[in-house]
Amino acid sequence: MLNPAVTSRGDALAATATAPAPEDQEGPREVVCTVTLGDESREARKNLTAYRFPGPILNLSEPRAPEGSTVTVTCMAGTRVQVALDGVPAAAPGEPAQLQLNATEGDDGRSFFCSATLELDGEILRKNRSVQLHVLYGPKIDRAKCPQLWKWKEKTTQVLQCQARGNPVPELRCLQEGSRREVPVGKPFSVSLEDGGTYHCQAASSRGTYTLVVVMNVQDQNSLSANILLGVLAVLGVVTVAVALTYVFGVQKRSGHYRVKQRSPSLPLRSMQPSEAVGEDPS
Repeated sequence: MLNPAVTSRGDALAATATAPAPEDQEGPREVVCTVTLGDESREARKNLTAYRFPGPILNLSEPRAPEGSTVTVTCMAGTRVQVALDGVPAAAPGEPAQLQLNATEGDDGRSFFCSATLELDGEILRKNRSVQLHVLYGPKIDRAKCPQLWKWKEKTTQVLQCQARGNPVPELRCLQEGSRREVPVGKPFSVSLEDGGTYHCQAASSRGTYTLVVVMNVQDQNSLSANILLGVLAVLGVVTVAVALTYVFGVQKRSGHYRVKQRSPSLPLRSMQPSEAVGEDPS
């Protein structure tokens, strides 16, 4: 028996009642509403279903697992609930879904999803839950993100780009060999001649250390200017020599020995007079 709160709305009456649904009383129920006026009574009936569906429970055997350890992921729910872990359903409703993995660096930050489905009077109810795995692994420096050779000019502003990864996040420092001079990583700084040399870039955390050797070549501004001047002088020298050679060869061609061919001697032709003609013998 419920204790309703009855309100009037003009010629109509409305009754509202709230009833608890204990866990041991899940299942179909019938609600009966009875209205009595004088000697007359009327009633209406409605079926309902009491259920409990809090959603799935998703657990990791080790939420923060060391690299190389075995982690078990478990997804479970109520007796009539079908669960699936990362899309793989359990064998039957009420059964848990599980998977095991060998934790690696690539699993750090990986999320697992558990979905629960409950069919109730032809209606499908769904609830989901997710959990994230954290894998603890030692520091590492990616060579592609930390070049081993840098060439800089003195009195310029540069940034030493180098990245380290790990869980927990490692501290990265680059110290010069011998002097232990430190160059900031990822921050702009003014380059001096003293910055040139070999550096040991070390990433350190509670999981260990990782060291990468980096070489920095710093070029003196004065030597750079001298190199430019020498280059200009060298170019001018080549041009001068080329012009001189062109002039010398041109003069030699114009002052060479030439032989003029003389005309052969010949006597001039003249006409003969009649007296000079040879006479004929008398017959």
